[in-house]
Amino acid sequence: MAYRVRYCAYVDWVGPGLGPLISNQPAIGVAPSGNAQTLGFFNTPGGQNSGTFTGGDVTTLTNAVAADLAAQFNANLARVQAFATGGT
Repeated sequence: MAYRVRYCAYVDWVGPGLGPLISNQPAIGVAPSGNAQTLGFFNTPGGQNSGTFTGGDVTTLTNAVAADLAAQFNANLARVQAFATGGT
């Protein structure tokens, strides 16, 4: 194995009265960002790998990252939407 891309993304629910900047505080691990409810998404086991790291590989890797995150977000739509009504 030569190169591996690891990544994480956070989705925050910033409810009414929490302020527009509350979600700009840095998240640590999967801890909430300020008072916002947060759900963390991370690279799938094994990550995105490539034997080389050329411009074409970067495009392939970042497209794979986007596809993986989109799949994870879509699989958790109901959970994230439930934040608005107090769900976890």
